[in-house]
Amino acid sequence: MRNAVDLSSDVSVDLENFYESGKYTETDISINVGKEPNNKIFVAHSIMLCSRCKYLENKIMACGKVQHKVLVFEDIEPDVFEVLLR
Repeated sequence: MRNAVDLSSDVSVDLENFYESGKYTETDISINVGKEPNNKIFVAHSIMLCSRCKYLENKIMACGKVQHKVLVFEDIEPDVFEVLLR
């Protein structure tokens, strides 16, 4: 396929803009990261997390069919987790 166009970088940019905009707030998962008082709650779309990370997929699927899932990770710093989300 010589004429194939690599759109992967465009997809990454689009997803970064999507994340940064904060416009799409109808999320189905909250992730509480860090220990109080330095914790942060991230909201996300579980389908995006599951498609990119097997570990998170396993954690999310373990929640069952709950409408809005909640995960807690006290052993990671919020700023590190945010890098992973990006």
